[in-house]
Amino acid sequence: MQFGIIIAAGDSKDFVAHAEAAEAADWDAIFTYETVWGSDAWVTLTAAAMRTSRIRLGTMLTPVPRWRPWDLAKATAAVDLVSDGRVILGTGLGAITPNWVAFEPDEGRRIRAEKFDEGLDVLFGLWRGQPFTYEGKHFPVQPTDLHVPPPPVQQPRIPTWCVGMSGSRKSMARAARCDGLLPNFPGIGPEGGETFQQWVDIVGEITELRRELGYTGDYDVVYETTTDLADRDRATAHARAVADAGMTWYLDSDWMAQPDDPFAYQTERIQAGPPR
Repeated sequence: MQFGIIIAAGDSKDFVAHAEAAEAADWDAIFTYETVWGSDAWVTLTAAAMRTSRIRLGTMLTPVPRWRPWDLAKATAAVDLVSDGRVILGTGLGAITPNWVAFEPDEGRRIRAEKFDEGLDVLFGLWRGQPFTYEGKHFPVQPTDLHVPPPPVQQPRIPTWCVGMSGSRKSMARAARCDGLLPNFPGIGPEGGETFQQWVDIVGEITELRRELGYTGDYDVVYETTTDLADRDRATAHARAVADAGMTWYLDSDWMAQPDDPFAYQTERIQAGPPR
């Protein structure tokens, strides 16, 4: 199992410093958040790529429906190139927050789901290279040989994790076609509240669905929690249980924290190191 940490606050300069510290502290990956208005996630990750050499870099998460998929393909491939193949793309429908609707109307969940599916089609197609043609309801694409960017370093594509809602076949099937599952659970708010058994069960759910749909190869199941830094032994034992349950990534995050000094708070979490 690999270990990542999510930086839930701060600007691009803060993130670069955190990325350097996380690499030194032996984290396997570091993730930034993505908003409609705020620090640009892909500029931030580019800067971090230039100051690190090993740690993987990603988003938690990218709201695919609000992107033009060719723009997302271009941005992600560029960061993958400058980082020598260290990008992980976390994807979802996106949370409709005041930060979103202040600038863009909510088109509704159905339209966002349509754009999500089409966006993944176009993203994966463009990463494979030209010629690429696509006829979607929202995103038609024609082949081009002008200013074609280089493909991502990682092949056949940049590892793409996708939110999947337990119990929703459509949502889980979308995640099954990608490279990893970001589990979500019905009735659970942003503060969490799911049981560990639900995490265990969703490993079996996605494994069975991928088998049924004919998908093969390696696949990530991503576990997210807030590590208790005060009890290292307990945190390490819990991480072992996560790995034993079949999850392949352990992500530390604290979305709800409101410390007086966010930079120092996050630095403490990073320097504690992953609970291996």
